[in-house]
Amino acid sequence: MAELIARLRNPNVRVGEQRRAERLNCHWPALVQSDPRDVACIVENISHSGCRVRTVGKLFEPGDTVIVRIPSQKMVLDGVIAWARAEEAGIQFSFGDESHNLTV
Repeated sequence: MAELIARLRNPNVRVGEQRRAERLNCHWPALVQSDPRDVACIVENISHSGCRVRTVGKLFEPGDTVIVRIPSQKMVLDGVIAWARAEEAGIQFSFGDESHNLTV
C-alpha cells in the first residue's frame, strides 16, 4: 500500500488505461470538485490510474474534469470522469497541474 500511495503522490508519474492495475479497497471521505460544484463522496477503491467514488445521486457525466481531494491521505489528484452511473463514478487520474500533496 505504501508504494501505491507514493506513486499517487508523484505528479510526474504518467499512466495510461490500465484496468489490471492493483486496486486498493478503501473507505476514504473525499471532496470531488467539478466547477461550479463541490461534491462530498467516499473513495471506495483506488489504484495508480484512478479511483471509484460513491456519491448521493448521479452528479457527474463522462468527460467532466474533476479534482479529487482526500484529506485523510493528504492527496489532491486531478482527473476525468471515465464513467458514471447511479451513485458511482470512475475517475481516471491525469496527474496534471492540480495534482499535489495536500498539507493539512
